[in-house]
Amino acid sequence: MTIEEQLSAAVATANALTGERDDLRATIEKLTVGASAELESLKVEAAAKDAKVAELTAAMEAMSADLAGFKAKATELEQTQVSASKQAAVIAASVGITPTALPQEGEATKEAVNHLATFLSLPVGKERSDYFAAHKAAIIKAAI
Repeated sequence: MTIEEQLSAAVATANALTGERDDLRATIEKLTVGASAELESLKVEAAAKDAKVAELTAAMEAMSADLAGFKAKATELEQTQVSASKQAAVIAASVGITPTALPQEGEATKEAVNHLATFLSLPVGKERSDYFAAHKAAIIKAAI
């Protein structure tokens, strides 16, 4: 090879390497700009999620405060609760009638509970009606 041919080959090789370098540089810049844009969008997204978490945390704290208030109110109402039978006795006494204590839950006699269970186990019809007529007081007493 002559010197001119060697020079031409070297210039061609240098031009090819320069073009390849420029292509690589452009690719890297695209990746860098794309990665930067993606990073920025991820930062914005993370900030939005952080704001939402803070908002939800504040809402949870407000609901916890409301719940504590509701629990306190429920406790207060339970302490001032009057049973229906006591209220009925007060009303009856206010009109001059002497109230009579009815058996409370768990105080029903075994016989009355048996009458009620027997009545409920009978099929609807004449047999059940006859049983109710015969044991009406005990069934009603057990049902109360």
